[in-house]
Amino acid sequence: MRPLLRRVDRLQRLAVFEAAARLGSFTAAGSELGMTQPAVTRQIRSLERALGTELFRRTSNRSELTEQGRRLLDTVDVGFSTIEHTLDEISDMSEIFVLATPPGFSEQLVVPHLDSLQEALPDRDLRLWLYDRDGELAGGSFDAAVRVGDGGWPGTEARFLFPERVVPVATPSAAAGWGLTAASSPVDVLDAPLLHMDAADRPWMSWGDWFATFDIDLPPGRGRVVFNNYPTVLQQAVAGRGVALGWYGLVDELLNSGVLTIVGPPAASDSSYWVTWPARRNSASLTALLGWLGERVTAATSSDPDQ
Repeated sequence: MRPLLRRVDRLQRLAVFEAAARLGSFTAAGSELGMTQPAVTRQIRSLERALGTELFRRTSNRSELTEQGRRLLDTVDVGFSTIEHTLDEISDMSEIFVLATPPGFSEQLVVPHLDSLQEALPDRDLRLWLYDRDGELAGGSFDAAVRVGDGGWPGTEARFLFPERVVPVATPSAAAGWGLTAASSPVDVLDAPLLHMDAADRPWMSWGDWFATFDIDLPPGRGRVVFNNYPTVLQQAVAGRGVALGWYGLVDELLNSGVLTIVGPPAASDSSYWVTWPARRNSASLTALLGWLGERVTAATSSDPDQ
């Protein structure tokens, strides 16, 4: 019998420990693993008894890793990642490459160029996973994911794609009807009908955020219609029904073709677009995807004056 099995008779306890340590919460670990919080607590305590050391330092409202817990997490994380990588290579799932992206990114930068992406991944079937909220990625069941933030997601590696820079956009005819041009002020934009996207648990800029960069409060109670995803917002903008926020890197083709035009000043946030992947899970397919995304981003950001 391997010494590990003498020390930890149920290897599931290591998986429970890894989830609790990675997510920073026994409750979140239970949710990810389909267990109750008390069941997670019991597994952690059994593991601590078997090892004869405390892995978490518990206070009244939180649990933090001890030094021994941090050392174990580092080792378990490396071990699990190595096993997962090998399983991917030898299982049927290794034939599928899962790319997770927000719907707007996929519709503007991925779907129109699927043929070239599939050529870049000749030995893998591509599965596009469209997600709306970061919480959907908690399980890590993807080969790569495009995300918005600061690049610091635990358990992942990340490569920068482009900064979050946002301009208001509308069709040329609608812009003319509302008296808007690229030189219009944020106050001018405020008087036009605005197309909103549901911003709950989403990291990207909202109209409230955009106006706030110019020290303007977005007034409440304007009879807003809020759409669930960005492709729908763009469809409404292209139909001339209002002004949408446009992300450089996502709407450049619509701007270059004249379908949409800029109707106000740009605003930037502290966030950027990144491509991320599970730590230490590198592959030739991932390298090919990174190269393909780099080419697409370079081609797509031609309308951004700061690129």
